[in-house]
Amino acid sequence: MNKKQSSKYMAILLGAVLLIGLAVFLFSGRDSVFEQSDSAQTDTEEPAETSDEEDSETLEDDDVPEDLDDEEDSAESDDSSVLEEQPVMFEESAFELPVVGAGGYTSVETGLHGSPTKDVPEKDVLDAGTPFMVREEQGDWWHIQTENQQGWINNRLALINLPDVVPSIIYDNPNNYASIFRSSFMDIPGITGEKLYEGFGYNERLGRDEFIMPIIYSTAMKIAQAQQAAMENDETLVVMETFRPFSAQVLVNEKLTALAEENDEVREGLTEEPWSMNWFINTGVSNHQRGLAVDLTLARVNERDEKVIDQYIVPHIIDYTVYEMYSPIFELSTASAMLIRPIAARNRTGWQDIPYHDYVNEEAIRLESYMFEADMIPIPSEWWHFNDIDVLEAYEGELGSGGFQLENLLNAVPSQLEQDNDNQVD
Repeated sequence: MNKKQSSKYMAILLGAVLLIGLAVFLFSGRDSVFEQSDSAQTDTEEPAETSDEEDSETLEDDDVPEDLDDEEDSAESDDSSVLEEQPVMFEESAFELPVVGAGGYTSVETGLHGSPTKDVPEKDVLDAGTPFMVREEQGDWWHIQTENQQGWINNRLALINLPDVVPSIIYDNPNNYASIFRSSFMDIPGITGEKLYEGFGYNERLGRDEFIMPIIYSTAMKIAQAQQAAMENDETLVVMETFRPFSAQVLVNEKLTALAEENDEVREGLTEEPWSMNWFINTGVSNHQRGLAVDLTLARVNERDEKVIDQYIVPHIIDYTVYEMYSPIFELSTASAMLIRPIAARNRTGWQDIPYHDYVNEEAIRLESYMFEADMIPIPSEWWHFNDIDVLEAYEGELGSGGFQLENLLNAVPSQLEQDNDNQVD
């Protein structure tokens, strides 16, 4: 190797050494930079780790985001419930719906007071048959609203519209569209098939067409009790008539009397011993005019559920079948008599000692049982008719005579009146 070649090899070797040294330096610097970066990252994460440990003393892992989400969802749900939902409840009184907002009528001339006491002078006297709406109840007093004024009345002789407080009952009054009064299974000219008086229309409170069925307030409570007992046995009352105007009573009596005078079979069906015509149609003022009698039958409930009226859950009968009794309802003859002989209508228990006719069916006896357990007393001549003897005996001489028509009905949903009452207090 000459000197020139030796110099060349030395230069190459020196270059290689320099390249190796440069590479070592560069890789060493890179590791240093990465270590500093890792150190810096560790320094910034340590406070966060400390914060998590402190938070864990009061909250479990992952609680914070879930709770926050729940609170937001809850807030949204609460807002929507205010707009879309109303609280629903069951009525806690004897009725299915509250008395507040129910419609009613005065059965006699009734003093209207400025406060719920007789110690203050009457501000007005309401005629018998005045329609009103109950705004508030305090003991035996109702704060009412008529078509043109408000005030307080004593409710002991007031009539309440039964469907407004017991909407689950089936109501059907044929005397409001085509009477089915017959005698010895024969039509009564001028009565059968005729509309005898008004009493049907749209009920604002219930949101449906319904019959008007006024009855003394305390008597309504008894009917509500009987309906509850029937419903527990998958049956329902079918109320056919409560208040009957005196004019309709007189008309039926006149037409039936005329038919009996012309037809021997009809006359015998009304007067066969030991019965008389007065057992089948009262010739004077009856308990229907006084507001303490009800005519009704019984049905089997095939399907039922619950529905909400305003804010209240009430039973709702979807499908039913009316039982066939041993005689048609409103058959005015001895064919309808349950007992083999009559007994005074005011006798509360004596009828139990008198045998039934052999043809009386179980459904009629069961209806009688529901009503008697609610302290409504049957009469021996008509399986469908029951009286409230408590009212008859307590207020005899004060009761009404039915000298008015059911011209209209005033009522409202309970919440409307409750809100009005709250606003008045505020």
